[in-house]
Amino acid sequence: MGLRVTLGGDVGKYLVRGAIWALGAHSYRADIHLVPSASRLDLSEAIVIVSVRSSSLQGALDAATARVMTAIGKPVQNLDVRAAPRNSEGSNGRRTVPHPLGAV
Repeated sequence: MGLRVTLGGDVGKYLVRGAIWALGAHSYRADIHLVPSASRLDLSEAIVIVSVRSSSLQGALDAATARVMTAIGKPVQNLDVRAAPRNSEGSNGRRTVPHPLGAV
């Protein structure tokens, strides 16, 4: 499974953090976490998690943003889609992958 893109943005009172992963030759999974923004933090608000699969990267992105709109009732604004940085190989052969939530 390889990280392809990272996602960030906002929708309503939530911050959007997520990633799209390649699962195989023609299979992608988008995982998006909606975290209440710090300026409007309400402990009664839960983190919302959206996960979708698609046969294309664009399809995964479109399906994920549509599911977010359904869950929150508002479209994602200022969506930042970035290619995932190339993983660096350490001396022990392990690959490091950034956490899909990033710095929350």
